[in-house]
Amino acid sequence: MKFSQSFTVFGLILAPLASAITVAEITGDKYLSPLSGSTFTNLTGLVTAKGPNGLWIRSTQPDDDERTSESVYVFNRTIGANLTVGDIITLDGNVTEFRTSNAYLFLTEVTNPQNVQVVSKGNPVEPVLLGTRTSGIIGDKDVSPPTEQYSGLDNGDVFGVPNNVSRISEVNPQLDPTQYGNDFWESLSGELVAIQGVTALGRQANRFGDIWAYGNWTVTGLNSRGGLTISDRDSNPETILIGPPLDGTRNPNTTKLGDTLTDVTGIIQHAFGFYAILPLIAPRV
Repeated sequence: MKFSQSFTVFGLILAPLASAITVAEITGDKYLSPLSGSTFTNLTGLVTAKGPNGLWIRSTQPDDDERTSESVYVFNRTIGANLTVGDIITLDGNVTEFRTSNAYLFLTEVTNPQNVQVVSKGNPVEPVLLGTRTSGIIGDKDVSPPTEQYSGLDNGDVFGVPNNVSRISEVNPQLDPTQYGNDFWESLSGELVAIQGVTALGRQANRFGDIWAYGNWTVTGLNSRGGLTISDRDSNPETILIGPPLDGTRNPNTTKLGDTLTDVTGIIQHAFGFYAILPLIAPRV
């Protein structure tokens, strides 16, 4: 990968330019992209899902680094008009870090997409099954969430005092997805995944209809009602929010603690302070 320095043409300051790159080089192995603020050319990706404000693409050249996400969000309200899930495309664009509040983590995304070209259509789109070890789709990676700690910045206890000793977006630590829950979900940001054996952890958590849940993977603190009991140094980062479905439907509003939901396939994304899976369609109880 080659970079050029920023330079000025007729008084205009142009962003650094990155030549043909992969998704993993954009997402990087930390929370913030090493290419944030850069302009790139010739990024190739498979369209895995579409939303009202953009779409998600997966690398066609995955690596085996468990820290790097192989998918990224492309923000543009019109880019999906002539594209279909299963298209492999190339595009140019900018790498941007976005958040709606400085209390939240940044979302690495591609903005200002240009020169979008369809390379092929009708390619298979397979979700990554969480709770397993995957190979091929996104490289050889363990995709089972850690069960105790959220972040290495908590000194092993998210509930410890003093809390918030360091802010993730300021320290920008290297991800350790086998040890810390936040790192795990960040390493899958933008990825199309599937969750089997979904158990609800209660009623809808907010007015958007989000539901806390866990899937068919190892959990800690399991109690007799099907919930997960939080304890000292065990904050259950293996849980995930089921967010607003991408097809515009609503999650069920009758869930109770311990209810079993239908399998969920959707996109992992951080928004409004939490990691969530955005289902392609709403699950059922």
